[in-house]
Amino acid sequence: MFIRGNTYKAWVSKALKEKCFTREVENGCHIEVRARERDDADIEVLLCVYTATGQCVVERIKQLPGAEWTVNDALKRGIDQAERIAGGESGRLPCADAHVHDDD
Repeated sequence: MFIRGNTYKAWVSKALKEKCFTREVENGCHIEVRARERDDADIEVLLCVYTATGQCVVERIKQLPGAEWTVNDALKRGIDQAERIAGGESGRLPCADAHVHDDD
């Protein structure tokens, strides 16, 4: 179970058709990415990363111009960003490489 924040709650409060991708990554973190077309034809992407215990690392919504992005391409971009965050690239998740350390 994930501890959802206000960003996620704001996303689900708008009932629009969306595409969703979820996965547990190698280090136990969970990523969830959703993309949808807004009424004005722009694309919104919800990017979420949670620790193995369900704590929120990041939840954010990004708006992309519909003239330049499709829902599928925006979803792929969001997945790439979520995987980088879950992998520790952003510096937000210090335990991201815990799987390579020996147990003390």
